[in-house]
Amino acid sequence: MNGRTCFVRRQDMMGEWSFWANVGRLEAKGDRLRILLLGESVARGYLYDPLFNMAGALEEVLQSQLGEDNVEIIDLARTNLGYDLKELANSALLLEPDAAIIFAGNNWRAGYYYPHTYERAALDAQIRREGVPGLKRGCEERLAEQVRSGVKEIASLYQARGVPLVWMVPEFNLGDWREPVTLAPHLSPGGNQEWLTLWDGAHAALRDRDFETAARLAKQMVQLDGGTTAAGLYILAECSQQLGDLVAGRRYLELARDTTIWDCSRNISPRPYTVTQEVLREEAVRCRNEVVDVPEVFKEYLDGGIPDRRLFLDYCHLTSEGIQVAVAAAASRVLRLLGGADIHWRELVDKSVAPTREVEAEASVLAAVHNAHWGQSFEVVHHYCLKAVKLSPSVAQIMMRFLDLQTRHAPLMMCRSAEEIAMSGSELVQHYILHHNRQQLDKTLLDAVVGALEGIGINAGGQLNQLRREEHSVALRDTNLLDYYYVSSARQAQAETWLIPQLQKFNEAKNYYTAYLRESRFFFVGDANRPVRLRLTCRLPESESDEGTISVEVNGDRLGDAVISRQWSTWEIEVAGDEIRDGLNEVVIRWPTPAFPGDKLLESLIDRITDKSLPEFFCPFGEIYAFSAADAHNGSDVMQQSSPAQH
Repeated sequence: MNGRTCFVRRQDMMGEWSFWANVGRLEAKGDRLRILLLGESVARGYLYDPLFNMAGALEEVLQSQLGEDNVEIIDLARTNLGYDLKELANSALLLEPDAAIIFAGNNWRAGYYYPHTYERAALDAQIRREGVPGLKRGCEERLAEQVRSGVKEIASLYQARGVPLVWMVPEFNLGDWREPVTLAPHLSPGGNQEWLTLWDGAHAALRDRDFETAARLAKQMVQLDGGTTAAGLYILAECSQQLGDLVAGRRYLELARDTTIWDCSRNISPRPYTVTQEVLREEAVRCRNEVVDVPEVFKEYLDGGIPDRRLFLDYCHLTSEGIQVAVAAAASRVLRLLGGADIHWRELVDKSVAPTREVEAEASVLAAVHNAHWGQSFEVVHHYCLKAVKLSPSVAQIMMRFLDLQTRHAPLMMCRSAEEIAMSGSELVQHYILHHNRQQLDKTLLDAVVGALEGIGINAGGQLNQLRREEHSVALRDTNLLDYYYVSSARQAQAETWLIPQLQKFNEAKNYYTAYLRESRFFFVGDANRPVRLRLTCRLPESESDEGTISVEVNGDRLGDAVISRQWSTWEIEVAGDEIRDGLNEVVIRWPTPAFPGDKLLESLIDRITDKSLPEFFCPFGEIYAFSAADAHNGSDVMQQSSPAQH
């Protein structure tokens, strides 16, 4: 235009526009210093963007030091950006930057689908020698290679053009984020049973506040599982913190974060693994780039404390305070690079405008939703709900609409509450709830919403209970307890794997629920004093045992036992009306402890990995093909077997 080059959005990429800054046109470089910001959703300002984000805050800080007309930030952060960072960084040089900042590393994964025979042989040998810990070590080595190669390639591109480059090392919410419970993967013969015994003993010691015993037992758990599950490490972290050793507590939490690097069998939240952080630091310095070590900056900012909800909204996305601190550290480094004053980052923290209370309140609502949908505790979810209503009581209307939206039987975009959200003028809630939400029973989340609203005088509990009965009661229609809407509320992430769309292509052979814990939880909506009939088709997994006994509880009352085998069998369980509550009712199935297979299944892992199928890393306790709840006007507390169902 007018003989000058400009850049505009591609129409054929419209489906990805929401991942980027809401900017349709980038002009050719002018007289101002041009700084690029590249990165993932953390750099995007996830849950605040577009009303507040890192690029805007960075621009304000730099303009406060260099003058409003002397510097501009080009926001190239993209949600869900992965290793395609290299392509983006290369293309971004067309914008003629004076410097660039890259804040990435949370989406870098260590894929271990090896196409070459020699790599397959190496992986096979590693698993045979060390088991799953060997697979974990192999993933760390592969990720280190990928990070090192990526940093070197990008650094060489920018060095060739004479563009200074700043890498920001990402940090993780060590203080609050907790992985959903998993037991140990397949261990050597006898190892899994010993691990379970240690697990029970460590938790008993924790309840008695005997931290020394709990820590001793947890260390034995970690020795057995080789750091492949977070359970023992979380116990060690808690014991260390209770005993006042924050350094050890932090280290155990970092190790717990790193335990997921090998596990492709479930949905894992993005995170910067220790190997990512260490290689990024080392390689960036080796390439003579600048490094902003966000973990060290946060540690200094918190006076040595462990990073938590003060700086993080969830696993890795930053609060406005976290954004301001990270931006101050980046701005300090850029100012030094561009020949400006050498200003310590602490002096720059308050140079950007913080979001309004209304924006903070809406971001807190979204953080509550996001944390709940990633299986976090009631305490964490409730914290964000309370924070939201304290910041701006007007968000109560948004929370009530969300409560209605999640509880309706109709699809999301056919609900009046969705239309009201769309018309509300709340840009953040519209963007994240209407585009990225999935309807589910949401027991933890909606209980937290109800608690927060009741704190400001709104009786949401009664409305929620009534709405659930009107929309989902078994008195109206049979309920499939394995439907994602209901099963997701149990917060048993491994059992939901077969329902996750992005994993189904690797797991086409499995179309049933698999229990990886000693108990499985389910929910249905009932009417008090109205009997319910549960119908369960289940079996034991392949093991050395031909039969085993399960027990079934409803709302904490044991209804009876059933003997099941490795063949599918269907049982009908009549639950008397006086056992049923108005609203949510909980069913618990307790499984027998399996005969753990030990090393036998490790031999099949390499075949499934290289075939790009989901390996069975964990020993299943039971399997369910069908589970439903239906109205039963006349029934008694009996459990009976019907003819076996073969599938």
